[in-house]
Amino acid sequence: MVERVVVGPWKTNCYIYSSTKKECIVIDPGGSETEIASRVDVLNMVPIGIALTHGHVDHLAALGRLRDAYAARGYKLPIAISPADRRFLGAGSLETHRENLEVLGLDEGTFFGVAEEELPKADVRLKEGDRVFNMDLVVMETPGHTPGSLCFYSEREGILFSGDTLFFDAVGKTDLAGGSEKKLRESIVKKISVLPPETRIFPGHGPFTTVEREKRGNPYFRGLVQEPRPTGITGSIALPRTAPVARPAPASASPGAATASPSRAVASRTATGSRRGSPAARGKKHAAKVRRPAAKPSRPKRPAKAAKKKTAAPASRALKRLSRTAPARKRPASKPARRKPVQATRSTKAPGAGRKPPR
Repeated sequence: MVERVVVGPWKTNCYIYSSTKKECIVIDPGGSETEIASRVDVLNMVPIGIALTHGHVDHLAALGRLRDAYAARGYKLPIAISPADRRFLGAGSLETHRENLEVLGLDEGTFFGVAEEELPKADVRLKEGDRVFNMDLVVMETPGHTPGSLCFYSEREGILFSGDTLFFDAVGKTDLAGGSEKKLRESIVKKISVLPPETRIFPGHGPFTTVEREKRGNPYFRGLVQEPRPTGITGSIALPRTAPVARPAPASASPGAATASPSRAVASRTATGSRRGSPAARGKKHAAKVRRPAAKPSRPKRPAKAAKKKTAAPASRALKRLSRTAPARKRPASKPARRKPVQATRSTKAPGAGRKPPR
């Protein structure tokens, strides 16, 4: 079960997570402790601990007040954080947060109020491969945004709490004390990009996303790491998109490969009206050159047989033959035969012969 509560002036995503029926943990209480406790009550859950993805003020501003509120109700909430970010908790931690806020031009009173004197110490130090309390979340060390930035991954549920390491189409800031762009890139490439594509990502700010979505849309996964450019006060770096560059055709490709098939060749007219079409339109000779298959290895030629020499007739004999043959005479066209006039002949039969006698 994952429940999100957006808290604090920087709209931090505070999560209530449970892999059991009754117990839950609170991840990154960056403000509004009353709202967080109210949501836990609505879910009818019992909190057993608070886990921090890193030590920035917008992710732990309500830490002391939330712990004290549950202590008054009889619940003890241990606090878990990476040992690399331990300077953000305990004695002297407010001075560390004050320095970071001055760099951003903000006041600490916006997050802690005037009554905050000291932040509580960490009870649990999380390292690579540890379980987060008794939940099915495994710790992944992903330094870069801070030296002790962590991600919490559940293989069974297919979810990842990325904190400020990775956002929707963006990555975390690296220009504050302890930040490193090189380490951030290594963390994303080696730890997050190797997760299953369908893994759902719940970041510290902004909307949810997936590993597959970030591989397709986040320029950081394509190696386009550029200078950090903060976007507002959420502490994220939105890497600008770049238009895809057309790749030139390989040198080994044939110049006529795109027009080798006459069915795919489309004639195009130039500005002068000339027509460029398929090889068939340019002439059979050119088409034959394009379609000519690769030359087969030549076989060794057999020795040619000796041709019989034909002795030409001497010139004198040829002249004699020509003199003997006389040209053929043309016969005159035959005239049509005349028809002889038919002469009337007297019948030798008696008159009335051959007639039938009357009845």
